[in-house]
Parts: sequence; C-alpha cells; structure tokens
Amino acid sequence: MNIEHVEKSYQELESDSTLQNLIAQANARYILYNTEESKENFPRYTIKDEQLNILAFKYLNIGCNYFSEHNYLKASHSLEKGALILEYIHGSIHIQTKNKKLFCLISALSYYVCFQYSKAFILIGKLESDTMISSLVSLFLNRKFDQLLSEIDKLITNSSYGDEYLAEHFEEDNATKIYEIIIAKSLNYYVQFYQTGNKDFLEIAKKDLVNLQEVAAMRGEPDVWWVIRLLLLIIDGFKESSLWYVLGNYFNTEDKLPLKYIQSLVYKNGSITELFLTQRNSLPKVLNNKQGSIVSIPTSSGKTRIGEIAILNCLLNEPKAKILFIAPYRSLAYEIENSFDEIFSNLDVSVSHLYGGSLFSKLDERIIDESSVIVATPEKAKALFRSNEDILSCIKLVIIDEGHLLGTDKRLIVNEMFYEELKYHVKANGGRFLLLSAVLPNAEDLSEWLTDSTDNVYKENWRPSDERIGIMEWNGVSVNLNWKSTDAERNSFNPNFIMRQKLPKKPKERIMHYFPENKNQAIASTAYKLRKFGPVLIFVGIKKSVFAIAREYEKCIQPEEQKFRFRNKANWRAFKLACIESYGEDTEWVKFAKQGIFCHNADLISDVRIPLERLMRSEKPRVIIATSTLGQGVNLGVSTVIFSTLYQSGNPITKRDFWNIAGRAGHAFVDHEGKILVAHDITKKDENKINWERKMISAYLNKSNIDRAESGCLELIRTLKTVAQLNGIAFDNLINLLAENRINEIDESLDEVNDLLDLIDDGLLSLHNSNNFEGNTLEWIDSYFTKSLAYIQAQYYEDITGDEVLDFIKARIKGITKKVGIEKSIWESIVSSGIPINSDLQIDEKLSEIISIVQSYIVSDKTLEERISLLENIEDVIRDVNIYKEKFEDSVDIKEIRKKWLSGISMSDIVQHENAVNIVTQHYSFNMPWVLNGISKKMKKQNLIEEADTIEELAILVELGLPNIKSVKIYQAGIRSRISAYEIANLYDDDLWEKSIRTYKQDLIDHADYYKNQVSENAALWIDLLVRFSKRKFIKIKKVPNFRYGKVHKRTKRLMARIINDKQYLVSPNFSVINEIGESDIDFSKVSNINGIYFDYDEDDKLWKITCMNPYVVFT
Repeated sequence: MNIEHVEKSYQELESDSTLQNLIAQANARYILYNTEESKENFPRYTIKDEQLNILAFKYLNIGCNYFSEHNYLKASHSLEKGALILEYIHGSIHIQTKNKKLFCLISALSYYVCFQYSKAFILIGKLESDTMISSLVSLFLNRKFDQLLSEIDKLITNSSYGDEYLAEHFEEDNATKIYEIIIAKSLNYYVQFYQTGNKDFLEIAKKDLVNLQEVAAMRGEPDVWWVIRLLLLIIDGFKESSLWYVLGNYFNTEDKLPLKYIQSLVYKNGSITELFLTQRNSLPKVLNNKQGSIVSIPTSSGKTRIGEIAILNCLLNEPKAKILFIAPYRSLAYEIENSFDEIFSNLDVSVSHLYGGSLFSKLDERIIDESSVIVATPEKAKALFRSNEDILSCIKLVIIDEGHLLGTDKRLIVNEMFYEELKYHVKANGGRFLLLSAVLPNAEDLSEWLTDSTDNVYKENWRPSDERIGIMEWNGVSVNLNWKSTDAERNSFNPNFIMRQKLPKKPKERIMHYFPENKNQAIASTAYKLRKFGPVLIFVGIKKSVFAIAREYEKCIQPEEQKFRFRNKANWRAFKLACIESYGEDTEWVKFAKQGIFCHNADLISDVRIPLERLMRSEKPRVIIATSTLGQGVNLGVSTVIFSTLYQSGNPITKRDFWNIAGRAGHAFVDHEGKILVAHDITKKDENKINWERKMISAYLNKSNIDRAESGCLELIRTLKTVAQLNGIAFDNLINLLAENRINEIDESLDEVNDLLDLIDDGLLSLHNSNNFEGNTLEWIDSYFTKSLAYIQAQYYEDITGDEVLDFIKARIKGITKKVGIEKSIWESIVSSGIPINSDLQIDEKLSEIISIVQSYIVSDKTLEERISLLENIEDVIRDVNIYKEKFEDSVDIKEIRKKWLSGISMSDIVQHENAVNIVTQHYSFNMPWVLNGISKKMKKQNLIEEADTIEELAILVELGLPNIKSVKIYQAGIRSRISAYEIANLYDDDLWEKSIRTYKQDLIDHADYYKNQVSENAALWIDLLVRFSKRKFIKIKKVPNFRYGKVHKRTKRLMARIINDKQYLVSPNFSVINEIGESDIDFSKVSNINGIYFDYDEDDKLWKITCMNPYVVFT
C-alpha cells in the first residue's frame, strides 16, 4: 500500500463522524463496565462489536503501514486508536466477548509497538493465557523476563520441538509447534538484546519471524499472522526507543559510565529497557545544548530519568564536576536521593544525603566533599554555597525540579532571588541549568531567563496513562459522576454511582439517618467504591479535614473485608515506631494507617513524615487523605484524585497547583487512566449558585487555564510602585527614596515595606559583591539584570517597564550599601551569614552580648543544663530580631519545651504543651538553627573560632532536638528516632568531629547483634530497621573457576548456565549449543538462571571464564 493511499484511508476514518461516535460510545460504555455499573443505567448505545472489531483492524493496518514507512508519529496515533477500540470492546474483566483473549493480546502488542509500554503492561496483566504463544507474549509484555526465559528453556529442551522431530512428523498440530518455537526463540533474542545490547540478536529474530509470517500467510492463519506482524514491528521500535539505541546516539555505550548506567536499569527489579516518548524526544535539547534547557512534561512521564541522563552526560564531560539537584521540599529531596542512589551507586557516583533546613555545618561539608551529586532544597543549597565558595566553583549542572514554583509567596521570592544569584556562578563555571516541570504554560520565559534563549524548550503533553476528568455531584440522595468529554467523545455519566442507604435506628432514636448524608460522607463513599481501580487520593483544604474525612471513610469499610496487609513490614514498623514516639500509643495516625487509610498534613513532624511517605510509596493504601503538602511534594501511585474542595485555607487553590495535584492520578505500569474528580455539593442551593459553581469547576478542569510561572520579584517591585503611587509618590521619587534608604517616607507601614525588601536585599548584595572585585560600581546591573526573570516578564504589564526594573535594582543596591557600608568585608560577612539584611544588622548590634554569653559557656562544665541555658540566654537577647519573631508563637511552657527538645525527650511528651508542635517544627527545627548558623559565621569572620564552633554545634543540636553530636550522627546514620539515637550514642566514647556519619552507620550495621543486646527493645528495633534499609539487594554468589569444555568454543564463544526441569545445562544465547551437564567437578548451580552471568571463551588462555554484566550480583 503506497503512502498516499495510507494517508487517504486514515483521513477517511478520522473524518467519519458516525464511526468516531461509535468509538466514543464504546469508550463511554467501557467506563461503565469498569465501574461495574448496572446495565440498567446504561444509555441506549448503537454499538455493534463486530463492526468495531473491523474498524480496529483498519486502524491497525494503517498504523503498521505508517510504521513501515518510518512515520512513527502517525503510526503511533493509528495503532493506539486501533488498540484502544479493541480494549474498549474486550478489555474489561467484567465482561466476556467472542475471541476476547486474542483481541486483547493483539491490542496489547499494538500498544507496545506504538511505544505505549505502560498500557500494554496493564492490559495484558488482566488476561489469563490459553495458548503457548499468548502465554509467551504475555510474559514478555508483562516484563516477567525470568519466567519467560524459563518457559523458553523448557521448549528448547523438549524433543518434540526439535528440528529433526518437526521435520519427520510435520502434521497440522505440529505447525502450531513451529510457530511456538520460533516465536519463543525470537522473544529470547529480544531479552538477550535487552541484557547485552548485542544488535545481532534482533537481526536473527527478524529473519526468523519474516519467514514465519510468510508461512502464516500461506496457511491463511490471520490470528498468528497479526501477532508475528506486530512482533516484527517491535524490532523496528527498539531502534527508536531501547536504551541501547537511544543512549547510543549520545554516548559510547561501551564506556564504563554509560554501560553501567544501562545495566543498572536493565537488571534492576522491574527491568527498564526502553525510554518513554517524552524522555527520548527531550534528549536532543537536554544533552546537545550547552546553554541548558527547560523540560515541561506531565507527571509520571519520566522527568527524573531525564535528570539522571543529564547527570550522566555531565559526569562524562566533566568527571570532577559536582551536580546540584534542587528539590522544593525535603520529602521530595529524600525521595530523589534514594532514587538516584539506587542507580548511581553502581556507577561509583556518590549522591549526597543532606538533612536539615537552612544551615550548613561541618557534618554537611564532609558529605559534600564525598559526593558528586548534591540533592538539596533551595534553602539548604543557599546555605551551602554562601558558606563554601570552593563547592560553588565546581557546579557544572543545576537541575531544578518542580521549576514552576515561582510567584509571590515569600519563600518563592527568596528562591527566585537565589536562582538569579546561582545563575551568575553557574555561568562563570561554564555550567548550565536543566529545569523540570509538569505544569509550565510559559516555558519560553524561563528558558530565556536560565538559558538566554526561548528556543531551549521541550514541551509535550503525552503521558503513559490517560486522564479521565469529571465532577462528583452530591445532591443529598445520590452521587452522580459526570465525566467530561475530550476530542470527539461525548460526555459520559455514572448516574447514582452512590445511593444513600438507611441506617438502623439506635435505641431511643426517632429520626431516620442515612449514609451518606453529607458531602464528606459522599466523598468517602465514592473513594471507597473507586478503590477497586487502585489507591485514591482525597485532597482537602485545611488540616482538620484530613481526620474528619478519614473518620467517614472508616465507616465505609465492611466488617467482612480482609484486614489491610502491609507488603513492606519494615516500612510499616518504622512508621509505627515513629508515630508512637511522636504522638503516643493511641494516635489516630496509626489507627487509620492500620486500615489502609493514610493521612498527611502540615502538622506532621519530620520524624513521622519521612517514614509515612516511604510507606505510601511501598504500599497500595485504600485511600490517602492529604492537604497540598503531600500532593505537590511526593510521587504517589494513586489511580484517582478527588478534590473535596477547590479552596486551601480559605483561598482558591491556583489552577497550577490544582493540576500539579491532579497530575498524580494515573501511574505508569499501574493505571490505564487516571481519574480526576471535583466534588460538588448541590444540596440546598439555588440554580444560579449551582451553575456558577459548575462554571468555576469547569474552568479548573480546562488545562489551558493553568497559571503562568511568574516572577515574584517583579510583583514585589510592582507592589511597591503601587504603594508609592497611592501615597502620591512618583516612580522617580520612589527610586530616590530607595537609594537614600528613606523607607519610612514610602509608606506609614514601615515594617511591611522593609519585610518586602528584606526578601531580595541579601541576594542583591551577594550579586553586587560577586560583580565587584574591588570598588562599588553599578555598571554590571544593566547587562546582568536584563536577563532576569523580572525584566523579561515586565513586557507583559502596562504598569511597569524593564527599564524601571533596572532602575529599581540600582536604587535598591545603592540603598543597601548606604545601610551596611561600602567595605567588601562587611558585604561578605552579611552574605555568608545567609540571614536577611535587616535581621543581620540587628544581630550585629547584639553580637558582643552573644559572644560574652558563649564565652561564659565555654569556660563552664558544658553540661546539658548549661547548654540549654546557653540557648535560652541567646534567645532572650535576639527576641526582637525580625527573623526570630516572624514565625515564633510564644508559649507559657516555652522553657519546658526547650528543655525537653534539647534533651532528646520524646515528642509525645512535648506535644502536651501549649503551641509545642509549631514551636518545634517552625522555630527549633527550622528558624532557630538558621539564626544560630548566621551568628556562627559572623564569629568566624572575627576569628572567634571556638565561639563559632560552639554556636555551630548548638545549631545542629537545636535542629534535631538532641543533646550531643554523637546522637546527631547516630540519628543521621539512619536511627530516625531521637530517643533511640541518644540511647545508642551513649554506647560510644566521646565523639570527634572527624568521625563521620558513615563510620557510625557501618559500625552499627557490622555489629548490629552486639548493640541490640545493649539497648532497649525500641532501640533494638531501630537498629534492625537500619540494617534492613541499608542492605542493597545484591545476589551474592561464589565465583566459578575457569574451565575447559572440549571443542564447544568452535560453535559458540559464550555460554549460559541454566537449570531446566531440574537438570543442569550449558546453553549458548542463540541455542546453537544446548548441552546437559552430567557429573562435573564444577558446580554451576549457584550461577544458573541468574541474568547477566555468562561464560566467555578466552582465545589466548584457551579457557572459559565467568563474566558478569549484572551490577546487582557480587562474587564472594
């Protein structure tokens, strides 16, 4: 079929509204099948399955023809549509159709051909195979390669599948065996290619399958012909998507780092053999562009893998470089660290494990020195680089995750200013930026900002799972699910998805009650019913709503249901222990989690949040109920997201945040589609109100309305300009006031204006310091800040110009230097402290008093009580410093809270006191260490080394709430319990700074049994968990000695040890040698059936020698 005819056929199908309507009906019906809707509620469909089967194969045929012409984009569209139609008809597990298994097999293969690996995996996982061919193909699509190879082994050693037998006994039944053995061998070649990168295997498979397809055509067997046709196209697809081919376009895959990287992915549990469409299409921008790049692709489309490949590329080009990966939240930083460490440890590339907020200590410095990849929050990164210019000079690549997080929030303005500062140093190093985001409608602005060009953008809406969006309407009697249409579909509905039920009357109860009878109960009931598709995330707007909905969901769980079982017992124990220590034995966090109801909000302290989020990733909970603190911070495997509200703490959630949370629905290789529902309560409302609310929900569900990523610094400048104008001050006069530092004349609310300026002042001073090796010139501003985000985006506003932005910056820097002085040493002191300038100057005024307090402590006995007094005395001195009092909530129990926190007393004891949670999480865990760290830096500048070290140590202890550095190191080694860390630390002699966290960790692991006998039961459990979490999953085997093996080397140069039907074999990868091993001096059993273990013939030594390609295997 020539390409013109193919194109014409495709357009005819696409433009036929009747056919497209039939497909839409099939899609709508498929949703109803999968929600087990009663057929009584089905609309009157006009679908005929036989007609749709024919239509599906028309699309498949067109797609195959496009594929043969290497037009992969159109091929993918056509093949996916054909696969979808077949799935709509035959894919639901709740219906039986004619030839269901065959059609689903062809649908799954078609998905694979058009690079929809996730959909192929999910669909084939629903089926039970009834033939040998479908069984083998299913194992391949399910990525169960070990099981597939085992089944193939049985076939190749079965004499009835041998060439001689089949030639002598060629009958109708044996024709099937020919199909089976050739397809089996071809699938073996696919797997061998995956594991070795040897492209010869694909050529052998292609040759065999082409011949087999001719046989199927001659015999008139369309079912097997289609299977073979699609298997052949998969070979061509490998050249577009496999790791070996794609990465081979950019790297020499025989070099150590690329080779180890591919092997680490291929041989890991849940083998990764191809890259998603988004991943491979982004690489030309990410790898070939020295300016940097912006990648905007949906959640679950593979952003982290793109980051990995960028890191690999950087280390190949600059082996001594350091890479900074900025994650916006500590929880996400923790997740990224573990993800990177799993892969990069095999490449001997060290990934940092930094903890804490805004301080950088000696402990961190040692970790950074040992690491090539630094994962940190913006606050931690800023503290790091302000403290150590040597590290800053080594940064060659900065990856910013969730890069859309810009705006008017104070934290986001500070981060934007830090990125402006970071940009100067990275460019000076010859480095570049890679910004990753799932929701970035104006990626070009950020590209111009970070890469100096709007062209360095890769944007794609493709994702491995589809999205289904709709409204969950509660009318007081029932819940109706109204699904919104996309493209040619028509809207579909699940009417009466939930119907309220009468509840039995309680004694003396007169009024009849129902369930559900309010919005929260309706949401809980809907989430409970949707659990059959997979975990559900319910977003709530305020913290107290988390447990409120959890209590309603608990009522939905039926008594006869099986108890929720945790797959990872270690993760569950870690969470449970942390909860009990933090909140007590009867905490609702544990009570609900036991039932598969996972709760999350901002009140969680770090000791509980980290194990909870790890538990969420390892389990399949019934439901997760959370505020946005979880939805935007952690990758979740949820199938459905339900928004209980579109408000957050009383304010409308931004559309960008809405889609960032909604994007969590639908997980690759788990969900064919993610479902997104917004709850709408229409009870006791008039029609106008209902219609207004529907319109508002529809606006959120329209992705084109996603908010732009906008400069918070620009908004700050616009706000000050507006404030000045309201007070009758022209912009020129505002500039003069800023330059003269006469802030009080801008507005009566002096503190508010100063607070705004404080967000950017230290960043401006840092840049001014970097651009003035000597002197105090402003000439650098025009060339530098014309590339700032604020300047770039000024063009979109009528009330501000780019030149006014520059004038503002110049004036503000004049005002800053007027305020702090023009000596460079003062600038450097302020910059290195990392504290906002106004607070820094306030501390300067009190520094001599603080130094005196510290010196008195130094000559004391330095007991715990004296250290607590030291902290109290410093707090008393700095109580009126801006950053101290900004988030501080006082308490009548502050002395008791301080004492217990620094003594390592359990949080369950501390939380009994007034405002204790806020004081611990905001003040002691974050703000106070930041202040102390700044004070320490100031002391160092004055060469007060002992005083500086004392305050630095105090900052570390205050941040974690522990009495000494030993216990801090034990805690950071992995004993994530303050009580147990302190208890275990007492087993060690006094600590030296030089003794690393890694040293303690390894000692605890190596001598775990000894230490467990010395400590309490809980501490022993934490040691057990440390050992469990620290053990990388290696296969340990004894190395097989070199051996001779007759003249086998003349037939093959490589052998594999296999145990087949309880017998030992040595076989070649292409099955030219299949030898059973009888009695032998060599024991091959320990290395048999382990992927990546081979025996290669050494021509020089005339010996067979073991080779290991699997990085997860170690020889003992």
